[in-house]
Amino acid sequence: MTVDHKTPIQDVDGTPVKRVILSIISDYDLKTGLCELVDNAIDQWSDRNYSGNLTIDLTMDVARQVMAVRDNAGGVRKDELYLLISPGRSRNEPTAELIGVFGVGGKRSVIALAEQTEIKTRFRNEQTHELDITPNWITSDDWRLPAYAVPNIEPNTTIVRLSYLRSPISENDVDRIRVHIGQTYDWFRKKGCVINLNDETVAPIDFENWAYVPDFKPRRSKFDVKVAGCGDFSCEITSGLIRDRNAEENNYGVYFYCNNRLIEKEVKSKEVGYFITGESGVPHPDSSLCRTIVRLNGPANGMPWISNKSGINYSHPVFKAISRAITDANSYYTKVSRRLKDDFRQVTRYESGEIEVVASAETPTGTRLILPDVPKDFRPPRGTRQKKRNEAQLNNKPWLLGLVEAIDAVDLLERSPLETKNRFSLIVLDSTFEIALKEFIVHNKKLFSPREFDDVAIATLFKKRTEVIKVVREKVTISDDIIDLASHYYEMRNKLIHERVTADVRSDDVRKYRTVVESVLHTLFDVNFE
Repeated sequence: MTVDHKTPIQDVDGTPVKRVILSIISDYDLKTGLCELVDNAIDQWSDRNYSGNLTIDLTMDVARQVMAVRDNAGGVRKDELYLLISPGRSRNEPTAELIGVFGVGGKRSVIALAEQTEIKTRFRNEQTHELDITPNWITSDDWRLPAYAVPNIEPNTTIVRLSYLRSPISENDVDRIRVHIGQTYDWFRKKGCVINLNDETVAPIDFENWAYVPDFKPRRSKFDVKVAGCGDFSCEITSGLIRDRNAEENNYGVYFYCNNRLIEKEVKSKEVGYFITGESGVPHPDSSLCRTIVRLNGPANGMPWISNKSGINYSHPVFKAISRAITDANSYYTKVSRRLKDDFRQVTRYESGEIEVVASAETPTGTRLILPDVPKDFRPPRGTRQKKRNEAQLNNKPWLLGLVEAIDAVDLLERSPLETKNRFSLIVLDSTFEIALKEFIVHNKKLFSPREFDDVAIATLFKKRTEVIKVVREKVTISDDIIDLASHYYEMRNKLIHERVTADVRSDDVRKYRTVVESVLHTLFDVNFE
């Protein structure tokens, strides 16, 4: 028998049980949970176009094992209290440029962080109300929750107090949260939002620490993206070399901001060009001067973030629309970083300059960025750089050649595979220091009379280095700090050569002594080093 119409036989109850919330709280940790509560306050503030003051106070009481989040974003009306507990309910417009949109993050986060939550809220000058989320309510199937009238708190204020924490907090957690909050809400902090943690204001932390190396300046591209079913977005990609490289923290790669909130940082995956031949390749310290910052703004319900806003969904159509431009920008400066791998320390010198802006017309959506060829290295090869830098002085004073090339020799030793290269470098540097004092005396006849400082006098004087230093310092100023360090490494050199126990020479010792020797050479002979 053929049925040509639909006949209802019963209504199916689709009301969710609260076990659903418990099953997904594992998506939240301390960082993501607290940030959800901060997001809620910021979204209320953004509804007012960031007008007025917004202050968010976070409390992490390690001794009592309780936490609280207090904000003056506006509070919640009595007839909208259901928004605080009902999953999927939100007053945020899905197409607005907000952080929250689904109406579940705040609810899930408080349950993920604590077994018991007290929420007090006061809309304007109206009565303050309190909702208590308890273990009994969480385990029951009843979604109704009593709202209590309680003594008034400040107008436009909401306080969320978390107790019986599911995971204990420590002082290290407080420090980690302070850094995370400063990085995540940097844009909002600069916009005027004040966030305090344990009564101390959290400082904004950004990642725009660019190095403006000639021919390698950072570049910024801006373009619009329209993705069917997701909306219209504006995208800004800035990529370049950085001055705050930290080899231990691996603080390079791609950084993502969505609607001005940091979502994910230091991304080094194949989705942004790493592990792909011809693009950014395998992550390596040689490429750690490159950073790419992506800022995407548009409707919240079309953003390519995952539900707890701690990462990017790389399968999302919006990400796919901009991924080619991200990969191109990041791979370009990764190649530049590898080109400069022998000169990382020099990059930090270029502190000021302007970011080169690529016009929108040069960045068609979904196609490759138009970037110049990677320039050739503009520096001479190692082993000749200090000599090239001081060509003018060497033409006038050729006897300085050995002193200058000694620093070039240390350059070469630094990159050498020799296991005992630090020992050789220490000996070269210490000899250069002493020879420099001798050359200063010999070639400054107006300061040191050849009659007084003949060969015999020079030989006698140099039997005791402290006397040589004393004679030179009578004519030129060399700081006590420099002399103290030189004496320290002179003693280390003597232990290496003359004592039974061989001194352990570290790379850090070589770097410090090199700085001392370069400073003395500059003071005595006006030569300069990179």
